[in-house]
Amino acid sequence: MYEKQLFGRKVLYFKYAPPITKLDDVSDEERPNPPFRNAPPHQRSVYYYWWAFLRENDDYRQCCERGGGGPLSAMFADFGDVREDKFMSWWRGGGRNLFCEPPADQIVTYLKPPYEHDNEHRVLLSIPVTGDIERTFAELRQLLKPIYQEARTRPTGNSRARYQVHSKPVLTSLHQHLIVWQATKNNPNASHYEIAEKTGVAEATPGEKDDYDHKRIASASVRRFIRQAKSLVYNVGQGRFPDLTPPPD
Repeated sequence: MYEKQLFGRKVLYFKYAPPITKLDDVSDEERPNPPFRNAPPHQRSVYYYWWAFLRENDDYRQCCERGGGGPLSAMFADFGDVREDKFMSWWRGGGRNLFCEPPADQIVTYLKPPYEHDNEHRVLLSIPVTGDIERTFAELRQLLKPIYQEARTRPTGNSRARYQVHSKPVLTSLHQHLIVWQATKNNPNASHYEIAEKTGVAEATPGEKDDYDHKRIASASVRRFIRQAKSLVYNVGQGRFPDLTPPPD
């Protein structure tokens, strides 16, 4: 089921929950769990973190500084300049259109077999029109249910958005990767354990603070977050998110 969001009279559908706007009439129970305590509503969305990680990509920022020139010019044509820290302005200004689903396909009646057929997104059925309509509907439901379920197990599920979420997102994990990455950039001389203390990793690590094993485990966690965040930052510049595939050497 797609999440929907209202923009004036226009309804857009998304594979995952979009950031909340003032036009949305949704309860807190309908939204994903917040990635951290007291998180702003708009950050409870994978699309926010797509934008946030793209801002960390140095190649993309340089592309923005050049007004869209360079090897990431195609990405810039879609995402535009993300250097200004105003996500909702970017989202309303067109960012949402990159992730929303196209209008749903309508049921088509063919009086003759079609010459062309979209085998990936449609299934052809031959339905007798002389039988009982309620029985026919019941049989169709049983027939189509496993076909619909199979379509949703594909790598991008049944999404047909221009940019599709690469894997199932965990917002708490994306947030932790982001703040560790940013803290490391902003504190280049800090040790891994100092980064762990700044970002809450040390607090979440079992054991006594300043104990040798506690420091070792927390530091190892920070190193892992940095390594994986590097993959997220690189791959988002290639149009894939969240993708932990290591970047090429």
